[in-house]
Amino acid sequence: MTTPTENDIPSPKEAKGKKGIVIMKKIVQARSEGKKLEVSWNAKGQPIEPGGTSFISYLGSYVRANVPITYDDWKDSSLDAYKEIIWKNIQVTFNVDACRKTFVLRKAGLLLRSFRTSLAHKYLKDVNGDYLENPPNQPPAQYASIITEDIWRQFIAKRMDKTFKVLYTIYI
Repeated sequence: MTTPTENDIPSPKEAKGKKGIVIMKKIVQARSEGKKLEVSWNAKGQPIEPGGTSFISYLGSYVRANVPITYDDWKDSSLDAYKEIIWKNIQVTFNVDACRKTFVLRKAGLLLRSFRTSLAHKYLKDVNGDYLENPPNQPPAQYASIITEDIWRQFIAKRMDKTFKVLYTIYI
């Protein structure tokens, strides 16, 4: 995989047809008008209303649309370019202090992991939680605009490889 640049990742306005971005019309419109949305924080440093829910929803949507699901470790240094682009996008879209960067990027990693887990459970496992022998070759239709066939196949291969390694160590 190549390292992304800011020009490689579409702005929310360009990505309007992608899942999640359509729901964020108010956020995208405010951003295109140069307005930053406010986010309130509680004493524990977590986003709260007003603005907290839409902030987290937007962050999740942006991460799903722009970070490949093939990355398993958010601490991987090859993700640094993606993290900087995410942070810059959040700063342009929301009024968030630099002291919140660690929280924002940690949350982005959790949202990506949650998305990967959800995909595996919905499309790669049966009702018993066992991986399918023949998982689908194509990404799910609702995610086809954000997951390429190549990325989907890499995702499946990684999941199957992990499963084999776990089974191998259990039986030895």
